[in-house]
Amino acid sequence: MTTPAPSARKVTTTALARLRLAAQGLLPSGSVGVGLGHPDDSVDVVRRMTALQSQDLASGLLAVGVRARAGTASGVASALASGAVVRTWTMRGTLFLVAAEDVRLFVGLAAERVMRSASARHRGLGIAEEDVAVVRKVAESRLAGDVGLTRAELFEAFEAAGQPTAAQRGIHLLSILSHRMVLVQGPLRGRQQEFRLADEWLPRADRLARDDAVEHLARRYLAAHGPADERDFAWWLGQPLGVVRGPFAAAAAECAALEFDGRVLFCAPDVASLLDTRAAARAVVALPGFDELLLGYRERTVAVPERYMQRVIPGINGVFKATIMVGGRTVGTWAKGGTPAAPRVVPELFEDLGPAAAAGVAHAAARIEEFWAG
Repeated sequence: MTTPAPSARKVTTTALARLRLAAQGLLPSGSVGVGLGHPDDSVDVVRRMTALQSQDLASGLLAVGVRARAGTASGVASALASGAVVRTWTMRGTLFLVAAEDVRLFVGLAAERVMRSASARHRGLGIAEEDVAVVRKVAESRLAGDVGLTRAELFEAFEAAGQPTAAQRGIHLLSILSHRMVLVQGPLRGRQQEFRLADEWLPRADRLARDDAVEHLARRYLAAHGPADERDFAWWLGQPLGVVRGPFAAAAAECAALEFDGRVLFCAPDVASLLDTRAAARAVVALPGFDELLLGYRERTVAVPERYMQRVIPGINGVFKATIMVGGRTVGTWAKGGTPAAPRVVPELFEDLGPAAAAGVAHAAARIEEFWAG
């Protein structure tokens, strides 16, 4: 644990929660200074956030939308269709939405570690190098020339080539090809994404040395997630603490230092400046499940009070419900109701809210319904 510097200002859980809300671009437009408001479009959101967890596609798309000035489902779909944003396995063996120019950087850092971790599962599924060679040849043949196929269509092609896809074998084959930079997921087709060949769909990128790459990502992580420390960043990036410590320290040197619960956390100076204001103190937001505000850090209790943990993550099973937050702290969850033609946000509040916060919940729900409508 880093020893707090004498100059590090102490912050409470409440203050930390609202600073993270600001850093993640979730404050109402006009309530904060330049650099902390909502970007104009989906591509800008993804670039600013660096990566947004998206193992659940609908939640990942909404995570982008709630951070854009006027984010809509069609706007996020356009970002995917253009190739500016893609979805692929990057860190921790999890799917993320990332800017196309960042994919090679993330996958280059993560692939060896993730594949080593999954090797026993691959053996159990009977996946050998010969099998990977077969599905790679199939994918490269079927997708060449900027052709897109859904997961089901690729599975059908794999099966025709003698490669079973049941019992998650097909998903692991796709993950292997994605970690080898053969495939990425691009445009939406209905509720599914099309896979594309990475070399046709992604821009070329200069390969950074490992420490330079980690420092580059640490700087961006702190700008969009701080206050956070090296352990938060190591968790987020899916790398050992020893790998990130030096690069993180170099990135943190440009940041403001704060003390929380005996830890030193770092954030952008413009985020730290909000400590002397009331910005975000009662800001109400509704977020999708698996949002970065909950999953972008090593601990959960800043965003979710301990007494509500089981209600947000039932059974603590890794499945995160969509949340309603006041000042960056969870006060309820929400579910999708209504009809397919007219979906509605249905809140479930854990506590009584005053009139202003209740009005904020209604506004946050309407914002998500506008996203779906667009």
